[in-house]
Amino acid sequence: MRQDDSSASLYNLVGFQTRLKFKEQERVFRKIPGLGHAEFVRFGVMHRNTYLKSPGLINSSYQSIQHPNIFFAGQITGVEGYAESISSGMVAGINAALHASGSEKRFVLPASTIMGALAHYISGKPMKSFQPMNANFGIVDPIHRKIRKKEERYHEIALRSLSIIDETMESFKDFIKMT
Repeated sequence: MRQDDSSASLYNLVGFQTRLKFKEQERVFRKIPGLGHAEFVRFGVMHRNTYLKSPGLINSSYQSIQHPNIFFAGQITGVEGYAESISSGMVAGINAALHASGSEKRFVLPASTIMGALAHYISGKPMKSFQPMNANFGIVDPIHRKIRKKEERYHEIALRSLSIIDETMESFKDFIKMT
């Protein structure tokens, strides 16, 4: 539960999305110790995300293919989650600045990084049933050597990703100084 007001009189059951009717939610909540006599201000509901069917509409720099002056970021692109939305916003913002400065260069990370893998997922070949995606190691290009232990493999992928991001940022050093 998360405190939702400054007087600590209102709390939120974070992440409670359900199709249960309000009466049923109340019945279930009252069974939870400490909530038997609680006042419920609002019950949980399902939410629906709105997103573009991005493949074929935007490229891996989050730029509209048909309207190159438009860049998209966040969940509207088909990335799912806070960190994913932030990464798409960073990439889109850098590319919007490059575009506005007249540069033909774009900041695009390869699919061997999580940020790049997400960008390539949402900008890949058009698919019949496009669904939003969280960052996950399953969409990242695999490393070239076999590592049995998942934790070690993911650590190796993360190190490779950081190295690639450093190299990519280095290639934009002149632009970054310019702005």
